[in-house]
Amino acid sequence: MAAHDFDTVLDRRQVPTSKWDRYPEDVLPMWVADMDFPVAEPIAAALRDRLDHPVFGYGGPGPATLRDVIAADMQDLYGWSISPADIVFLPGVVPGFNQALKAFTDPSDRLVVETPVYPPILAAAGNWGLTRVDVPVRPISEGSAVDIDRLTGALADAKAFLLCNPHNPTGKVRTRAELEAIAKACLASGAVIISDEIHCDVIYGGNQHVPIAALSPEIAMPSFPTLSCAFASPPPALA
Repeated sequence: MAAHDFDTVLDRRQVPTSKWDRYPEDVLPMWVADMDFPVAEPIAAALRDRLDHPVFGYGGPGPATLRDVIAADMQDLYGWSISPADIVFLPGVVPGFNQALKAFTDPSDRLVVETPVYPPILAAAGNWGLTRVDVPVRPISEGSAVDIDRLTGALADAKAFLLCNPHNPTGKVRTRAELEAIAKACLASGAVIISDEIHCDVIYGGNQHVPIAALSPEIAMPSFPTLSCAFASPPPALA
């Protein structure tokens, strides 16, 4: 298979695009994670094959084989054993964590988030009438770290913690020790963990992503992690 092409510059103003159409032509837009690379040929080929059938009906839940592949990837990449039946396909990570909040919180509940963070995470509490509690990350020489003391205090009367790992915008990959401390604090308070892990495959510098639900079965039970826009290992109530 040919190497992926990261060198060809494509003019994306020729098709409707939120990234390139919002500003004048003399502005270089760098405000959204919309990559300017062509789609991989195997993906384009699969789409062409589907287009050969002239009927586009209602989509189904997705082929069982895709769930098998995702479950196998979780095991191979992260040592995380999940069942294909645990996987629920969603249109995106933002709808995903919003629906998790809808399922596990009630208006006026407290939602803890680390800041700075991806704006839709900041906005999520307002979507459901929640009280947002911000816990700033702790600056360190390598970027940022969890302020576990402040986080533990904030979680004391919170219903949920919306985690972003790898962290957006700092890019920090939470260490296993950090995740264990977060999980311990959430278990102690009873706060549900909702984990946006959409950037789990974009890891640099020899870091290793650890899904927080993969730490232990005890931690997985209240966790509702998000991986690549697909929720996995849901609590028993949603299984």
